[in-house]
Amino acid sequence: MEVRFPFSATILQKGDFYVAICPEADVICKGNTIEEAIENLKKEMEKFLGEELSRGFSKIIIY
Repeated sequence: MEVRFPFSATILQKGDFYVAICPEADVICKGNTIEEAIENLKKEMEKFLGEELSRGFSKIIIY
């Protein structure tokens, strides 16, 4: 079973690092590059949705 959760992300540069924000879930991450900030946000969104996964969802796709 594949479940899609469409979330938006805003990327901001703050000095020497980047901040990725998902307003729907109120999740904020940072990274040294844009790509790292996005990857960190994906990982945190998987943690955020982890409770749902334990209830039977088999996969999260972030796009």
